This record gives sequence, C-alpha cells and structure tokens, in this order.
Amino acid sequence: MEDMIKRIIELDKQAQENLVRANQMKVDSEQRISDMKEKKRNEYMEKARIKIGEMEKKEKVNACLKLKVIENSYKKKYDRIEKIYAENKENWIKTITERVIKD
Repeated sequence: MEDMIKRIIELDKQAQENLVRANQMKVDSEQRISDMKEKKRNEYMEKARIKIGEMEKKEKVNACLKLKVIENSYKKKYDRIEKIYAENKENWIKTITERVIKD
C-alpha cells in the first residue's frame, strides 16, 4: 500500500513538473511568437521606408521633368510675345499717340 501511495505521490509530482514545463514552454512559445512578430513588423517597416524613398526619388525626377516642360513652354510663349512686341512696338506707340492727339 505504501508503495502505491509513493507511486501516486511520485506520479503527481511528475505531473506537476510536466505542467510547469508545459506552462514554461507556452510562455517561451508566446515570447518567440511575439519576437518573430516584432521582427517581421520591423522588416516590413524597413522595406516600406526603402520603397517610399525610392518612390520619392522617382516622383522628384518626374516633377523636375514636368517642371522643365512647363518652363520651356512658358519660355517659348515669352519669346513669342517679346518678338511680337519688338515687331509692333513702334506701330503701337504711333497708333496710341495718334489716338490721343486726335481726341
């Protein structure tokens, strides 16, 4: 009978140790999962930062190209206006002066 009680106590002790180990394994697993989750999050954030940086550079280049096109267009229009002004300046002055003097 004593052997049986000792065996029951020993089995209970082993069960408690197994439970403690299982709980520790659960805590360890949760910690590893949390660490992996944080690592993956950090990797994702770093990739996102790199991608955003690349996109920003591309957008700046595109914006510069568009700006150059617009500046060239305005330059052509300005040059055209200057040419028209140079060609018609004397005639416009003469016409305005005549109108003022007539009235």
